[in-house]
Order: sequence, then C-alpha cells, then structure tokens
Amino acid sequence: KHPSFPWNSARTCHRRGGTERERERETRCPGGGVGRKMVKTVVIVMAMKAEAQPFIDHLDLQKDADRFHKGLRAECYSGTYKGETKVHLVLNGQCHKYGVDIVGTVGGAVTTFAAVQALSPDLVINAGTCGGFRALGGEVGSIYLCTSFLNHDRRIAIPGFDAFGVGELNTFDLNPELLAQVGAQSGVVSTGNSLDMTKEDEGYIKKHKATCKDMEGAAVAYMCDQLSVPMFALKSVTDIVDGEHPTPEEFLKNLGTAAKSLQQALPKVLSFIAEKPFQA
Repeated sequence: KHPSFPWNSARTCHRRGGTERERERETRCPGGGVGRKMVKTVVIVMAMKAEAQPFIDHLDLQKDADRFHKGLRAECYSGTYKGETKVHLVLNGQCHKYGVDIVGTVGGAVTTFAAVQALSPDLVINAGTCGGFRALGGEVGSIYLCTSFLNHDRRIAIPGFDAFGVGELNTFDLNPELLAQVGAQSGVVSTGNSLDMTKEDEGYIKKHKATCKDMEGAAVAYMCDQLSVPMFALKSVTDIVDGEHPTPEEFLKNLGTAAKSLQQALPKVLSFIAEKPFQA
C-alpha cells in the first residue's frame, strides 16, 4: 500500500547515527518509528540558470544573497508555494574563472551540501535537463521522475572500488499517483562529467537501463544519502543520445523547450508533496 506522499517508507533514510542532525532527521524519515514530519521546506537543486529561470519567474522566487558562504558561487532563490511550503531553488552559480554555469558532479555535490546545511530541507529535488534514449522511448520534452542513480564514467578496476565507482543508489520508490499527476515516466539517471558518450560510457548506461544521461544527479543523490535527506530527480529531455543529431547542437536548440517543461512539471510535484506528512 502506497502512502499519500511520493516515497515508500521501506527504503528511505535507512542510515541512523548519533549526531544531533542525524537524530533530528529520524523524526523525518518514513519507517523511523519516531514521529511525523510535514514537508514544509523543499530545496530544488539545479545547475543552469537557463533551466531554472522559467520556474523562478513562475513562483516569483527572490534571490537570497546571504544564504551561503560568501566565497561559494552557489545562488539561492526563495519563496513559498501557495503561501505555505517554503521553496528554495539553488543553483551552482557561475564559475569565477570561466564565467559559465558550473555544471558537473563537483558543483552538484558542493551546492547540495551547502543547501542542506543552510536550509534544513525536508526534501531535495534535483531538477534539470538530460539526454534521453530513443531505444527506451525517450523523446525531446519527455519528463522523468527518478529515484535510481549511478555513474557511468567512474571506472576504477580495483575490487571494491569498482562498485563504488558505479555507485548505484536507490533513494525510495515513487508513488504511481505522483507519476500520473505530473505526467511523467519513472526513470534511472546515469551521471557523468562529459556531454558526449564514449563506448565505455554507453556500455554502463545500457547495462543499467538508464533512461536519463545527466551531469549532476548521482552526485546530488549521494550527498543526500550521506545526510539522510529524502531526494528524487525531475528530468526533462533536451537531446536524444542515440539519435542522429549532434548532442551539443540538439541540447542548445531544445534547452528553452525543456526548461518550460520543467516549469510546468515542478508545480505539479510541489502540489502533490506539499504539507504532507512522512509516515513514521
């Protein structure tokens, strides 16, 4: 039986510890047997300003310049959804050296850590664009909700480290009602730090039946897993990895369309999860 919120208690927040933050998190985790915690604060982690701007405008989120360490490039835009649920959209920011959006796993992990420490969210959503696969039914504009993550470019051919390199992680099971409300498919995110795909990358992606190829998802999921914060990803397809068009060309052509799809999907997600309790 699925509860009335978008995760299955059996696999969420499985770690337990003795620190004050970890003990406090136990009151938020489904299956923790401690109490009930409403979803009052949501952090949305995104990499590119162009992906985020339509949603920032839609919810009239305001820049919150004092949330993070002054040396960190990450940006925070804050507001509320329907006047109740606090929403913080955080971006990796622009690189101080190259002047472009900070994409990739390092920026994703650092921003997620900073956001969880500063904002104490009840839920983290990694929203953004991704490459899709025609062989698995992907189309430009397709929306995926994902709770399974791996890395396709961390090849470490040493026993034990090989599994760590792939880093398979499942956060929880999505409620089918959420998928229906958003009009999304359930997906698997495979993360790497390159826009292109080598033959080795392709082998890992196909082996794990990944539907979404991105550059941050697994890093965000890994950090949330360490900090015992529920997390899932919302991805919109910009390019077809196994299609006939060059990925950079197709990505840039469809970035605006995908960003608009995210802007339309995110409020549906928030409407479903806002002010709903965890089961304890």
